[in-house]
Amino acid sequence: MSNCLRLMKLKNAQGTPPERSYPALHLSWILVLILVLSLISCAVNPVTGERELMLVSESQEIEIGREAAPSLNWAYGGEFHDPALKQYLEGIVRRIWQNAERPYLPFRFTIQNTSVPNAFALPGYVAITRGLLADLQNEAQFAAVMGHEVGHVMARHTAKRISLGTLQQLGLVVGGVALGGKEGSDVLLRLGAIGSSLLLLRYDREQELQADRLGVRYMAALGYDPYEAIKAHQRLKVAVDKYLKNLGKTQKEDTFLDAVLSTHPREEIRKEEMLAMIKQLPPYHLRGDGRFAGRFQAAIEGLRKINRVYFVYDRAVLLYNKDKLAEAEKQLRKAISMNSEQAPFYNLYGMISLKQERYSEAGKYFKEALLRDKNYQPSYYGLGLAGLKSHRYRAAIEQFRRSLELYPDHPGSHFGMGKSYFNLERYARAIPHLREFASQAPRHPEVHGLLGISYERTGDIRAAVRQYELQVKVAPGTMLGWYARERLYVLRPLLR
Repeated sequence: MSNCLRLMKLKNAQGTPPERSYPALHLSWILVLILVLSLISCAVNPVTGERELMLVSESQEIEIGREAAPSLNWAYGGEFHDPALKQYLEGIVRRIWQNAERPYLPFRFTIQNTSVPNAFALPGYVAITRGLLADLQNEAQFAAVMGHEVGHVMARHTAKRISLGTLQQLGLVVGGVALGGKEGSDVLLRLGAIGSSLLLLRYDREQELQADRLGVRYMAALGYDPYEAIKAHQRLKVAVDKYLKNLGKTQKEDTFLDAVLSTHPREEIRKEEMLAMIKQLPPYHLRGDGRFAGRFQAAIEGLRKINRVYFVYDRAVLLYNKDKLAEAEKQLRKAISMNSEQAPFYNLYGMISLKQERYSEAGKYFKEALLRDKNYQPSYYGLGLAGLKSHRYRAAIEQFRRSLELYPDHPGSHFGMGKSYFNLERYARAIPHLREFASQAPRHPEVHGLLGISYERTGDIRAAVRQYELQVKVAPGTMLGWYARERLYVLRPLLR
């Protein structure tokens, strides 16, 4: 029996509840299906050489990375523009990549323009944030961080998380069928979908340890001091504390950063584990002092100065999100007086103007942002919002279209595009954008009502009824909720 089959057998033995909730026949089908999947979907891990469950092929893994890259890029503030710094750091990452287990995979390195301290990698995409980079002390620490992230890719950790999530979804779908439409089956599927989505958000403890081992090995093989990997983790903690202190928060108050660090053990335990990993390394030889602090510090000096300015901007964003607009403007003016060439600063001015319903002024600020970065997606989105709010729907559509070219999955741009088409009574054009937004924000108080009207106006009564039902369920007390209830009274008899 292969390791993969043993794994599946063990999982089933541990996971089957003592009392059966499904009919025996349906449960048998579930077990057979899982066994078949384990037979046809095992792959050799390129790092360990062991066979393991894998429902994602390497080509699919690459495609997932390609499709996810724009969303990740803009979720982390877009790219930080410093061509010389990028070239220097990319050279280090490229050497790690080329000396790892799958050097033939596509590769792109990015510095993300956010103060949130983090780093991540997907097949074809490796990134570190401005906030973490600014607190690293030398080249070896950077190599340790990047080696850890490259290790996740080489060991196919993303593909494995997707495979486990897919298997969980499959079990829940079959379970829903087995319940035969009994009350509660929809709830089971809904909860399962949420759980599966969360499953893909982060790596587990075992995968983090494996990435640590690989990162230490990669950096040592390139002549870096592996003991700097321990200091790199300490610098991550320093960066997180500094970032949260600037915003007046603690780690537990910031759910995102808490999730980032949750799979990492306490500092002393991490230090002991990494010391053990270093002692197990094959013989290695340091290049120079193995750290190269001088050239690293010189290379990131400009980024560090800008990072300090962004700490002022970050406070402005926090105040904006609390609707303290006058205080936000005060912080923003301070940030611009320190550095007037950052597109996000003018974009935030535009967003403040939108909240104040000064749409023409907002448009001017968004254009100022685009003068500094012609591909700054949030400002195309902002121009779209300004057009939508001022009833210039055709102009709004053009701006939302440009936003979606840069960030294809951006929920707000899909909703804005759909609503603009809706207001122009171009319902067939509105539907795909509203539907995409509804898939990402199913409890939005308007989207199902707008979809219901759009489907009804294009003659799809069945789809209209479904969306009206969702509108009544999600937001019954709104104008669209009342309208949906009235239309259901008229349309339901037509489907009988």
